[in-house]
Amino acid sequence: MKKSAALILILAVVAVAAAVTLTACATVSVTFDLNGGTVDGSGESVVMNVSGQLDLSEILPEKKDSAISGWTDEEGNFYGAYSVITPQDGMRLTAVYEGVLEYTRVDDGYAVSATEGYAGVNVVIPEEYNGMPVTEVAENAFSGCTSMKTLRIPDSVKRVGRGALSGCTSLESIVLPFAGESADTPVGVNNKGMAHMFGLSGGSSWAKDYGLKQVTVTDAATVIPNGAFEGMTSLQYVNLGENITEIGARAFSNCSNLVSVTLPEKCVSIGAYAFANCSKAAITVKGAITALGSYSFSNSGITAITLGEGITSIPDNCFYGSSLRSIVLPSSVTSVGSAAFRNCTRLTGVTVNSVVTLRSSAFSECSALTNDSLHFSSGGSFAFAEGVSGDTATLGSAFYRTGVTMYN
Repeated sequence: MKKSAALILILAVVAVAAAVTLTACATVSVTFDLNGGTVDGSGESVVMNVSGQLDLSEILPEKKDSAISGWTDEEGNFYGAYSVITPQDGMRLTAVYEGVLEYTRVDDGYAVSATEGYAGVNVVIPEEYNGMPVTEVAENAFSGCTSMKTLRIPDSVKRVGRGALSGCTSLESIVLPFAGESADTPVGVNNKGMAHMFGLSGGSSWAKDYGLKQVTVTDAATVIPNGAFEGMTSLQYVNLGENITEIGARAFSNCSNLVSVTLPEKCVSIGAYAFANCSKAAITVKGAITALGSYSFSNSGITAITLGEGITSIPDNCFYGSSLRSIVLPSSVTSVGSAAFRNCTRLTGVTVNSVVTLRSSAFSECSALTNDSLHFSSGGSFAFAEGVSGDTATLGSAFYRTGVTMYN
């Protein structure tokens, strides 16, 4: 009797398993709504009879300026274009598309832009398309692409249209061969830099709605033009290519959250206000600077700099309020401008290698300076610009509120 019951139980289990197997292998009907796309040139809905699982990559409709990203069912569930699913009988799937990069022929190659609905996240623009270089990012190319977090623009690109990154509020990192409108922009021309790319007017606070944190300028660039990154309060890290020779006026002015930037060895010229008010920035200078502008490093986080032979003056307010610790004035320097080192409260060492004329307040409020802080070579000494109209300097004014009571 017990054996009969066991046999009945086994037969029941086998029957259930067989039923499940038959159900799993049953043929079901699935309808694909192409939603404006086509398969083999036809825009008609596609009906497939499926047994078991369905690989959605078996049907990849095409649509002008778009790419299939997946399908939604009638309950709103989304399935990626390459998903494998177990369909139900009578299931209806509707195609979902996203924009793609498109290319337009221009004189020297192709211009790139994104079609409506583009949803790229980590975007890399190719150097070539159809055997020719991609030389331009079109005007408003990625406008409104809120999904994009990183963007790499190749060295082949020579022009970027206004507003190419307009509305790209999620963009955090960008690699580019130049900053602004054109690779040919001279350093002294204000092309509004990144503000041009974002379609904005520039100035000290234009970037408040954007979150760009990291910028890499490739070795293709030789200059950073005037105002290139001015007022980008979100910017934290800057990587400059090894061929940069000059930083333009206001290039990084008021980048108040800039944490780190390294000036390559070939960089020898820094424009006026270039790093003004970058108080958090650790600024590393690899080369010997031979040209400076007024306010170049005022209120910045720079702690050390090497000045090259050939520089003749330190302009007015050049290092005002900076974090500079020491300075060596090469023998070519003949003057230090008004307030050039004023309020450099961490400055503890000054080395002088020539006769240097000090303008008013040159080292005033450098509270850590004392007589022992000043070091003179055999030909080094200070002179004072007494009698110069509007800029009279004496020992007292040049070293006001310091511990210096004698100058050599």
